[in-house]
Amino acid sequence: MRSADEALSREVERGMTREHLLRRAAALGIVVAGGTFGPLTEAAFASTQIKRGGTFRQATAGGTTDFIDGQHIVAKSDIARLVATFDALARFDEKGVIKLHLAEELKAEKANRYLIRVKKGIEFHNGKTLTIDDVIYSIRRTKNPKLKLFGNAAFGAIDLNNIKKLDKWTCRLFLSRPDVTLMEAFAQYFQGVVPKGYQPNAVGKGPLQYIGTGPFKVKSLTPGRESVHVKNENYWIDGQPYFNEVRIVNFPSDAAKVNALLSGQVEAMADVPFAQVPVVKGRGKKILVSPTGAWTPLCMRVDVPPFDDVRVRRAFRLLINRPQVIQQGLSGYGFVGNDIYSPFDPAYAGDEFPQRKYDPEQARSLLKQAGHDSLDVELVTSPADTGMVEGATIFAQNAKAGGVNVTVRNVDGGTFYGDQYLKWPFSADYWGTRNYLLQAATAVLKTAPFNETHWDAYSGYAKFEALYRQALGTVDNKKRAQIIKEMQRMEYNDGGLIIWGFKSLTDGYSAKVAGYKVDRGTLNLNKYGNGFRTIYFV
Repeated sequence: MRSADEALSREVERGMTREHLLRRAAALGIVVAGGTFGPLTEAAFASTQIKRGGTFRQATAGGTTDFIDGQHIVAKSDIARLVATFDALARFDEKGVIKLHLAEELKAEKANRYLIRVKKGIEFHNGKTLTIDDVIYSIRRTKNPKLKLFGNAAFGAIDLNNIKKLDKWTCRLFLSRPDVTLMEAFAQYFQGVVPKGYQPNAVGKGPLQYIGTGPFKVKSLTPGRESVHVKNENYWIDGQPYFNEVRIVNFPSDAAKVNALLSGQVEAMADVPFAQVPVVKGRGKKILVSPTGAWTPLCMRVDVPPFDDVRVRRAFRLLINRPQVIQQGLSGYGFVGNDIYSPFDPAYAGDEFPQRKYDPEQARSLLKQAGHDSLDVELVTSPADTGMVEGATIFAQNAKAGGVNVTVRNVDGGTFYGDQYLKWPFSADYWGTRNYLLQAATAVLKTAPFNETHWDAYSGYAKFEALYRQALGTVDNKKRAQIIKEMQRMEYNDGGLIIWGFKSLTDGYSAKVAGYKVDRGTLNLNKYGNGFRTIYFV
């Protein structure tokens, strides 16, 4: 028998706070003695506000390359489908604090030794019981270099030859070097725990391709169109999820997604274009605004002309009017960047370096020194995320004053993230909120799965990587911050990323949906309603 306090805690998890309950009671004319319910009455009252069941539909921007994999993503459509299907050992809450999820215990016993114990009684979608063997297998699969999975680099310190299974639920990891970021790595949404034997040699394929422990089971996936997910009746969090079915539906453009939301074809969409926020609000829909460290950089490959010349890279960073992009491109939903990522990291030094400003004359001088009195470049972008097209378009307009002719090539997400991805000489992209070292491991290091700028071709890269290794093994926060700031200075001076700003996420949803919370994390729609399990119809 669940206690009254436990019952109330469940309702708070559902998004029904005491204040909400009292307000609803007042609206219904219910008199509450002393301004409060008894806990059992609160729980019962809250439960009546949730309409269990139904089909929830979310619009997404995807393409013919759509896939579902517990440990890998490329586009946002892949993310939404992953979090509905798979759980990780830990997760970040709305404030960025790490909470245990599948793990009952997850801790660093020493700087180079971690203990993992999973919760008992959790089942995969095929009825198999989750054990530590699945966790060990998931770690080994993530580190398989042939698969090039999203989280590979973040697990670099784990010694696969020195994992000790202690019992059916517990193991101890020994690291080849200290790594202070491993807890963060295990809490990433793309570190889903998969069953032993899951797709050992391919991404998004195999007989176990859709088998996770998540709140929804995959019923079908039609790449380029939609995926259908049905409620996991044996989900390990009591009472969740609330929907019977979730459909994640592809739309070819932002305009199509907005129209689908306004017409009632879908109940939610990620990334309402900022200029469309007033329109969506005016039609009775809700907007979830989440200030984040999300960014849509312009990426210059440092290993190909003209960007192999640092003077060109420095010039291009002076050819964008950053406040203009924030105000016009993001309608004010963001703040100016200074070519350094991870603004919420305690070691962030972007505010300590001179703020780069729009200076076409200085850019012209640098380009002339590099032998480029005039320059024609193609900038490839996509509407895959809000800010990608806007930033590219305004950059092209700004660059004319510096003698640079920029042709913006706007392609669909399937093309952008297809075979040519990571090969474009000059392109836009998007990233969510991460701390600096983990972001570097994911997108900057030679071993990073998404090394967009090919930073390892930079002449000073060896020093940069050495600093990264040193930072991973530095337990003292102040000393580690100084190392990180030195790394940031190298990227600030010579890097291939133009980080013009950081944006808020503006997501739209129907008034008949509740449970979303403001989230400073990396994913839209409160981590897609935390895998569509904490949102519901009212």
